[in-house]
Amino acid sequence: MKSEEHDKSRADLEVTEAEKLPGKVLKLYQKAGIKEYSDEELIAKYTPLVLKMVHRISPITRAVVDFEDLKSVAYFALVQAARSFDPEVGVAFEVYCKPRVRGAIVDELRKNSTVTRSVYSKWKKLERAIQEQEDKLGRPPTELELTAALAMTVNDYRKLLDDLKLVSYVSLDEISAHDADSEDFTPFQLEDVHQVDPAGQASAQDLQTLIRNRLLLMTPQQRKILTLYYYEGLRFKDIASLVSLSESRICQIHTEAILALRAFLDRKESLTHIN
Repeated sequence: MKSEEHDKSRADLEVTEAEKLPGKVLKLYQKAGIKEYSDEELIAKYTPLVLKMVHRISPITRAVVDFEDLKSVAYFALVQAARSFDPEVGVAFEVYCKPRVRGAIVDELRKNSTVTRSVYSKWKKLERAIQEQEDKLGRPPTELELTAALAMTVNDYRKLLDDLKLVSYVSLDEISAHDADSEDFTPFQLEDVHQVDPAGQASAQDLQTLIRNRLLLMTPQQRKILTLYYYEGLRFKDIASLVSLSESRICQIHTEAILALRAFLDRKESLTHIN
């Protein structure tokens, strides 16, 4: 709790400093193109945007990456985005830079996280249980139905979600069965989030439809949390206040919903390959 208060007070201080910029610099923002800003001017102007993105994931990543390190990575990505930004594209710089900053954050998490054999095994066991229960029930299982299938208590199940929260946030490619059985175990092959994938772009609309349909089957609580987090841009702390739950519980529900969604998409993909 003290760490969160420290992070928030630091963020507030930096935002305040950004607001105290001299009038000359503020006029520069209005007249000049993004490429003409110095690194310091860019960071000062977009500090609120960057800190909002970093603070949103800090409850998930605090044990893996230091907040200050993650903030530095985000600022560096912001500057890189500004140097490569082309206003002729017809989108606002804020829209252009957000996925690039987030991609840099995810890359940093991947680089620093250690996904062990044990974590991978727990993740796949939970994913299989979700798929089996959905096939059996014809709908997503409730928490009690899932814990019964896993022969776990609710408390143990929620501890499992805590163990898997980073896996739910960082998109990782699965390892092959051969890699998993080899002596040189490499938990995941990581995709390049900066690489354009024409095939992926072509199927994006179908994927969005699948996800939308699956979201409709989730519990109202899961749908609300995913909507507030991904579409409204709220932090877990803010969501917790809105729905009267603890921040850790919000994080658990987020992890549960994302893993269920991944299990659903994996199932659809395997059926497509069979057909």
